[in-house]
Amino acid sequence: MKLLPRRNLISVALAITCIILPGSPAAAQEVIRTQTELVNLNVVVRDREGRRISGLHKEDFEVFEDGSVQEITHFSADERPLRLVLVFDLSLSMEAALPTVKQGAFTLLGSLRPDDEVSIVSFASDVWALSDWIKKEQARDIIKNLEAEPHLQPVTPTVFHPGYRVGDVNTFLYEAFQHVFNQFKDKDDRIAVIMFSDGVDTGAGRAVPNIQKRVDDIGKEVMRQAVESWGIVYPIRYKTEQIIGDLPAAASRPFPNVIHIGSAPKDPGRGLFAKIAAASGGEIFDWTNRADLLLAVGNVLADLRSQYSLGYRPPLQNEGVFRRLKVRVKRPNLTVRTREGYIYRQPGRPRRATSS
Repeated sequence: MKLLPRRNLISVALAITCIILPGSPAAAQEVIRTQTELVNLNVVVRDREGRRISGLHKEDFEVFEDGSVQEITHFSADERPLRLVLVFDLSLSMEAALPTVKQGAFTLLGSLRPDDEVSIVSFASDVWALSDWIKKEQARDIIKNLEAEPHLQPVTPTVFHPGYRVGDVNTFLYEAFQHVFNQFKDKDDRIAVIMFSDGVDTGAGRAVPNIQKRVDDIGKEVMRQAVESWGIVYPIRYKTEQIIGDLPAAASRPFPNVIHIGSAPKDPGRGLFAKIAAASGGEIFDWTNRADLLLAVGNVLADLRSQYSLGYRPPLQNEGVFRRLKVRVKRPNLTVRTREGYIYRQPGRPRRATSS
C-alpha cells in the first residue's frame, strides 16, 4: 500500500533503572527518563522512466546520516488521510489564468477521499486565510468564488524594457509563504502545501535593485522558514513570459488576454519556488495550458499517495548542527527523493528537516 507524506516526531521514553547499593537513600527504584526523538523521512521512489515504485519493504532501504548508516526502526507504506493547504495567487499576472486554475483545483478535489481535509489560502497584495480544515465539498464552494484582486494601477498594453515587470505589482509571494509556514508551524505533521502561482514576487516593483533588496530583506527569511518547515511544498507554476514583440503576437498563446510578466533575465528571486520545493522534499511542476495543469495536479497527488515513511533514532549531538541525509534503495535503477538533511534540536524540541 501507499503512504501519505508525513513527519512523525515520536518521543520515546527510555526508562533506565539505576543500580544502587542496598540501603542507599535512593533505593526506591528511582527511574531516570531520557527522550530520543524519531526522525521520520518521507521518501518517493522512482525508476529511470520516472514511474513511482510501490511494494518496497524496510529491508530495501538504507538511511545514512553524515555518512553513517542508521538503523531503520520504523517503516510504513500505509496510506493515511491527506491534509492539503491550497494556496491561490490572485494577483494581476494570474488573472486570465485563474478560471483554468480553478478547474485544476476542482480536479484535485475530485480525487480526494472522504477523510482527506483541505485548508484554503489566497494572496495578492495581502494574504487571506479563507478556511480552517474543511472537506472537499466546502472547499469547492470557496474556490468557485475566488476572484483576482482589483487592479491597483492602470496597466498599459505595450512592450516594456527587458528587466522590468509588466503591470503586476501585487504579487506578495514571500508573505504568502511566511503565512503558511507560520500558520502551520509544528501544528500538523502531515500537511502538504500546493501553491498555484507563477512564482514571481512583485512586491518590490519593477527595478531589479529593489527586487534584490526585497530578496535580501524578506526572501532569505522565507528560505530559512522553508528549510526548517516539515510541510511538503508542491508549487504548480504557471509559466508567464517576458514580452519581446508586439502584443498581438501573444494571441496564439494559451491565454491570449494575459499580460505575460515573467521576470528579468537576472531576477535574483526567480529561483525561490524551486528552492522551497527542494527544501521541503517536494517538487515543482510547470504548466502553460489546461492539459499541463491537469497533469501537474495528477503528479502531485500521485506523489502524496506513494510515499514511504522511514524512521530512525539519531545520535545525540550539539544543538543546531546540520545533519546531511541520504536514502538509498538497494534495488538497481531506482532513484529516491527526500529531504537532504535536518537541524538537530535538543530532545523534546522540534526537529526540523532542511535541504542544503
